[in-house]
Amino acid sequence: MKRALAFLCLLAASCASLAQGAPDLILFNAKVYTVDDAQPAAEAVAIRGDRIMAVGGNAAVRALAGGATRSIDLQGAMVLPGFIDSHTHFGNGIDWYFQVMLMYVNDQAAMVRGLEEATRRVPPGIWITGGDWGAVAANAAARQGKEGFVSFTPDLKAIDAVTGNHPVLMRRHDRSYFINSAGMKVLRFDKAASDPANGRYGRDGAGEFTGMLYGGVGELIEKQLPPASHALSLIGARGVAKDLNRVGITSIHDITRVEALSQQQVYSSAVERSHTDVRIFQDLRDRGELTLRVYAIMPARVWAGLASQGIRPQGGDAWLRYGALKDFADSGYMFEPYADNPNYRGGWTFRMVDEAFMARQIAAADRAGFDMTMHVLGDRALRSTLDWYEGAARANGPRADRRMRLIHAWYADPADLVRAGRLGIVADVQPSLVLERYAATDRSLGPERARWAIAYRTMIDDGIRINLSSDFPGTYNRLSFAVYNPLENIYMAVTRQDLQGQPAGGWHPEQRITVDEAIRAYTVNPAWSSHEESLKGSITVGKLADLVVLSRDIRNIPPRDLLKTEVRYTIVGGRIVHGEKP
Repeated sequence: MKRALAFLCLLAASCASLAQGAPDLILFNAKVYTVDDAQPAAEAVAIRGDRIMAVGGNAAVRALAGGATRSIDLQGAMVLPGFIDSHTHFGNGIDWYFQVMLMYVNDQAAMVRGLEEATRRVPPGIWITGGDWGAVAANAAARQGKEGFVSFTPDLKAIDAVTGNHPVLMRRHDRSYFINSAGMKVLRFDKAASDPANGRYGRDGAGEFTGMLYGGVGELIEKQLPPASHALSLIGARGVAKDLNRVGITSIHDITRVEALSQQQVYSSAVERSHTDVRIFQDLRDRGELTLRVYAIMPARVWAGLASQGIRPQGGDAWLRYGALKDFADSGYMFEPYADNPNYRGGWTFRMVDEAFMARQIAAADRAGFDMTMHVLGDRALRSTLDWYEGAARANGPRADRRMRLIHAWYADPADLVRAGRLGIVADVQPSLVLERYAATDRSLGPERARWAIAYRTMIDDGIRINLSSDFPGTYNRLSFAVYNPLENIYMAVTRQDLQGQPAGGWHPEQRITVDEAIRAYTVNPAWSSHEESLKGSITVGKLADLVVLSRDIRNIPPRDLLKTEVRYTIVGGRIVHGEKP
């Protein structure tokens, strides 16, 4: 019997101790790409509890099954480590969860579609908001010299038909508002009421409300909406996490804050804009409701107070970990003027105090054992950031676990990419942002400098470890929505084309990366960046059972077929959080 068990372990190639009992879940008849160089390929994976128990051939792994083991025949589907998005703003995603993105909307049909989608995700009775419908069309009209443009007026009956008992308040680009009948009911509208001095209610010929609110009335009504409470945030958080799970994401590196520390600060500007309240993750974890692992990246300005909150470098648990800090360098600060604006070189971000302060702050945080992540866009700001990082390393001496990062790193001098590689820097990059603005990048930088913009191939070749990420949910002004599906971002990184296949041949196609490099940039690379390479990032015995099952083998299909690939299952800690349950 002992010989038989030993033979089974040998066939499995990697086998946990059989003394621990039978697995809870077995995935078999699969194309398993482990992203573990010691054993890159397998046919089956066994999971016990929240850990990977065995990886190997179908027969050997299935032989481990017990009476209570669930087994799923994947019929040739692909299994990868769960995707890790290394740059998100989860709190902004929660805000957007209750809203309709209307800036591009300039007709009622589009507005109705957006409201229909929102009512499917937002629980009944909770307000749905949104703005500013017609904004993009209004801006286009202004550029064409067309004065007096005003977008359409929604039909109350049509809006009520799709929103039901969801109260809705939306703002138009001209600061007028629209409220549906459910919203009027909640706020006790009375048609006998007179118009206030600073505005008026929209009414039809019979004196009935049309839903439109003009002048200061809309702003007055908006102030009556319930505040964004913590309980409401938890509702949104569950929905946002579910949506990220749907595309195969099992971990995020999120920009966070500690409310208790934030309330003690006096800031000169919105330093912590777009930082998620870490209590959201803590509460969901404590309730057993967290379906994403979170690496919480804190504001650099409060690093000295983090210990008082029990937060230390590499602290936390398997669900919520700490160790990195974020600050902001620039808004596209360049050495040379922009080609399409010869009087403009960009500048430091409004959230930055000054260069000397930044150098001191980074050195002090590094001395305490924290890693820095810096928002950096332009080549001048990138060079300064590398100066600060190198200065901290020189002042504090060697540190084997120092893992400094650049966020975005859009426009670089080639020599600075070489330098960043030599320093062992990590870059969190977002393929969707590349293809969204490639034409504008060519115009603003000119052909020579554009060659080195968002240069993924060069980064890797120069020794920079890149993480593919999304910047979910999108830009703060809500004019740009992040592509957060990893398969779509992988497609863009390996083709240098947008989701419509443009530009033909790819934008600077010499900067393409391979599918295998893109997979690593969504798995082992971000796991290493957060000091979690021993816990996740590959399908290896003993690591957390965070997996994604895909409908196709993405390593062996034409790139365009990445966009046709489906996420069949997402598994976090051995639990299926997306997909048909066995």
